[in-house]
Amino acid sequence: DGCNMEGISGEACSLAGHWGLGKLIAIYDDNHISIDGSTDIAFTEDVGKRFEAYGWEVINVVNGNTDLGAIEAAIEQAKKTTDKPTMIKVTTIIGYGSPNKADSYAVHGAALGADE
Repeated sequence: DGCNMEGISGEACSLAGHWGLGKLIAIYDDNHISIDGSTDIAFTEDVGKRFEAYGWEVINVVNGNTDLGAIEAAIEQAKKTTDKPTMIKVTTIIGYGSPNKADSYAVHGAALGADE
């Protein structure tokens, strides 16, 4: 999520849509967490709608924690789109399954530890 808050990602993705890069597939892990905490502190836009405005196809996977079949199906669907790039927006919970750190920025880029 944090990477989509930066300007350079928006510029590059806008260009990819403008050029119609139909072989480009980006998977976006939408867990609403950045290294600093919840993205809600500084980021409220709808990323899927932004990418649609860039000219991308957007495919949503509602449960990226356990529904691997939906992720595989989204990738297969994305491969069929050849006239524009595709973003697969996968909604997840960071640290899914961890008893103490799930949905917390404390697990971002860090080992879970022995208690987890």
